[in-house]
Amino acid sequence: MRVQDWTKDFFSAKALDSWRRAHSLDITLAEADFIEQVLALGDGPKRILDVPCGDARHAVELAKLGHLLTAVDRAPDNETRARELAAAAGVTLDFVLGDMRALPQRTAFDGAYCWGNSFGYFPREETRRFTASIAERLAPGARFIIDTATCAESLLVELERRSWVRVDEELVMLLECDYDARASRLDTTYTSVLNDQVVDRRTAHHYVFTSGEIVDMLELAGFETLELLGDLDMSEYELGAERLLVVAQRR
Repeated sequence: MRVQDWTKDFFSAKALDSWRRAHSLDITLAEADFIEQVLALGDGPKRILDVPCGDARHAVELAKLGHLLTAVDRAPDNETRARELAAAAGVTLDFVLGDMRALPQRTAFDGAYCWGNSFGYFPREETRRFTASIAERLAPGARFIIDTATCAESLLVELERRSWVRVDEELVMLLECDYDARASRLDTTYTSVLNDQVVDRRTAHHYVFTSGEIVDMLELAGFETLELLGDLDMSEYELGAERLLVVAQRR
């Protein structure tokens, strides 16, 4: 079964509220520290591409450190929230409201990252073209980080078809998963229950690649893969790890 472009309408207010509740400031700060460290930015303000940026929580923290952030996302509600966060922090972001598959002009960025399972929103060929477009916008030697929990070696070892996740004291989420083996795609329906009332239900679709397939896409795009990590603590990626962090460098 071919799915429609689900990302166009998925990230609206109710879904974003649940997502934001799940990511505390401590998590954001730890991830932003990891991004700055692994991108090996060195001294001085650097130009960084965050795509897709969501509400730009990482971009804001990196901008507070003096870096110049271009943040790309197609959801208007994310743009609104990103501008609010930036204003509250007293920083400026170059926010681009647009599709991650149609990036802005070919600026020579000093680093880029694709966070939170976004690598896999689209089928293989579209993902390959996205990877190539990132390479075209990075200076030689610049690094690119991919963060995903939907790598095959993570996801398929012990796929839970149905699970409840408590987000905070008020919000719990029901995740119902189906794996389409023909399409190599995970279809997940998220049901948000706030104070015992169902407030939202919507379905996401993630195309599942092996770690080797991701490395191959990066190599074809002009990257050298430096590391496959299993968490922010820099541990090596292993079968069954909850997330994969790929660190690649533009040749």
